[in-house]
Amino acid sequence: MTDLADLERRFYNRVVGREPEGDLIGTGDVDVYARMYASRLYDTLADDYPKLRAALGEDRFGDVVTCFLRAHPPTSFTLRDAGLALPAFLRGGDPAWAADLAALERARIEVFDGPDSVPLAQDHVAGLGEALPELVLAWVPSSVVVPLAWTVDDLWSAIEDGQPPFEPAHEARVVLVWRRDIAVLHRTLDVDEARLAPQIAHGARFAEVCDVLGELHGEAATARAVELLLRWLQAATLDGSPDPARASD
Repeated sequence: MTDLADLERRFYNRVVGREPEGDLIGTGDVDVYARMYASRLYDTLADDYPKLRAALGEDRFGDVVTCFLRAHPPTSFTLRDAGLALPAFLRGGDPAWAADLAALERARIEVFDGPDSVPLAQDHVAGLGEALPELVLAWVPSSVVVPLAWTVDDLWSAIEDGQPPFEPAHEARVVLVWRRDIAVLHRTLDVDEARLAPQIAHGARFAEVCDVLGELHGEAATARAVELLLRWLQAATLDGSPDPARASD
């Protein structure tokens, strides 16, 4: 039994690249499994982070994958999680914007697999009348608010449109990623929306949203509140059945 356990350990370490080539199998056929393992993981990360791959180029992306997998070998039963730690791994590296682009792409993966929900309907909001200020606004469950330090949202769009990659600018912005039906969407938020986004992520009454907008826009706050509410409703970004307990006191 000990010999079998040692053989299994050596086979695993050889396949995942932790053990150099040796006499594990006389014909050397174990290398086939090692190559398949590395190739499958590369393909998985390339599929999960296509814009990062395009932005870095094939060779540089391959180097990133190799270094990442050495530092973070898969531990989950599903390939979906193979690249889960890639955004954090890239943080502080070169190029500095790569982590933000990876974070945006990872958010899109998470949102695609997120829970279904019924978006808040415009007709329902219109019928609230005097109860509107107490309406709890919350992003749909399949959503992620992604803070960025670089304009990788513009880079993502350029690559999506078939344009050549470019060097993103160092500029803070916030992106909302959400799923509408089976489509994953994201949008760069306006400055006031970005201020509100974390609050709405936890649930905020419409009156509280208006208070924040009042601080930012003064007398124009009411018109802006209506404008934003309609925007969010039309884009199906708001949950149709938020838990009132998520609203702040």
